[in-house]
Amino acid sequence: MEKRIIRECVSFAHSLVFANANTADIPATSKGLAYVGNLTAINQQLVSAGALQKPVSVAAQNALILALETQLDNMANIASAYAADVPGFADLFPRPAHYTPGDVVRTGNIYLAALVPTATEDAATVAVKAARVQVFVDHAMAVTLVADLQSQLKEIGTVAGTHEQSREKGVLSTEEINVLVRAGRKQRNYLDAIFRTVYANNPQKLAAWLSASRVEHDRSPAATTPAPTDPRTK
Repeated sequence: MEKRIIRECVSFAHSLVFANANTADIPATSKGLAYVGNLTAINQQLVSAGALQKPVSVAAQNALILALETQLDNMANIASAYAADVPGFADLFPRPAHYTPGDVVRTGNIYLAALVPTATEDAATVAVKAARVQVFVDHAMAVTLVADLQSQLKEIGTVAGTHEQSREKGVLSTEEINVLVRAGRKQRNYLDAIFRTVYANNPQKLAAWLSASRVEHDRSPAATTPAPTDPRTK
């Protein structure tokens, strides 16, 4: 599949993760939720059509990684704040490295190790880990926090494991996929207009949206430095 199509699909997936996480900010009087629904349907068609084949980065997996990374970032913020009362608490929940999907997954497993008791741990350790979970619940995290993290990590592994199977599916013609991409781009642009308006006075949220919705471009080759001119030739 052409790289430009894959880059657009990655942008659609990231845009949907952001939009679904911030639906409360979309004015009910606008068509924002309809645009989210339209983009969701288009993105699903592109996935089914095989438009996300190659390169190594998979749009569906990238969207899951982004969602997990956001969750871990929020948890790291809570841990950092709580460390004012319990020194060292933040050390148990380091902020995820924003380098590779593997870094984010490893951080998720570190968090789970600090929260989930093992079969060999004693009652005191089990109680300590339950208290850690409660810290996050007390600061607006879901009571299903641990199960949610486990589910996210499992889903990321499932997407990665089944990617090769998806390559066996037949794909639509290039023109049919181009039509879907153009339709998706239109919905994303409508959402862009709405979020730019909604977050006009919220630079942090606006920056987060722009980062999520951007389309990556191929890196330009590094410019070559011209060789110095011998002054004797002038």
